[in-house]
Amino acid sequence: MAVHASLLLCLLAIQAGPDELLDRPVPCAQTDPELFHYDDGYAYWLTWSGQWRGTWFTMDNFGAAGNNLECDYTEFWFYHHSSYCWDTAAFYAELWTDESGLPSILLSQETVVATHYSADYAFYDPPLDCGNSFWVLVNTAFSSGGWPSVLGDNTPQPSASHSFYSDDLAIWEPWILQGPLANDLLIRAHGSFMGLQPATWAGIKGLFR
Repeated sequence: MAVHASLLLCLLAIQAGPDELLDRPVPCAQTDPELFHYDDGYAYWLTWSGQWRGTWFTMDNFGAAGNNLECDYTEFWFYHHSSYCWDTAAFYAELWTDESGLPSILLSQETVVATHYSADYAFYDPPLDCGNSFWVLVNTAFSSGGWPSVLGDNTPQPSASHSFYSDDLAIWEPWILQGPLANDLLIRAHGSFMGLQPATWAGIKGLFR
């Protein structure tokens, strides 16, 4: 009977999906004050939209126009809701270059096991040159239904969407829950800018505090 109940919950999740409002907002604190992120630090939603979902980062938004980022790790937040079962916790953490607002060249694909409501990481040693803009993606290829489910905030971006999902890597839809622009997934990146003097980099880091 337990197996049948689990299968029923999965079927209900697929029919109800792909976004679910949490019973209450939960804080997702920055584990490092120098993380690049668009989310506001509070998760209101979980989503299993698309085989790929992720965040498009543009360093121009962080006071570093024209500077390339060397990324040393990326951070992801997931949520295993009791009513929406995962068929797997494994996913590919992918890092892509950007071209004309679309993922272009795959720089890294790391297998990561998601955990419920805690930060999960993909590390890059040596750090990877991502350029001035890049994509951090969750690829749910191990799953039959888009799991594990990613957390997202309740605050659309003011001027441009930065969180998207896709089923084929060709057509990307902004993760819009209300209004014209996307809310933000809890996907973050860490690194340093190439070719900057320490004093200059320290000044840019001060923008995030």
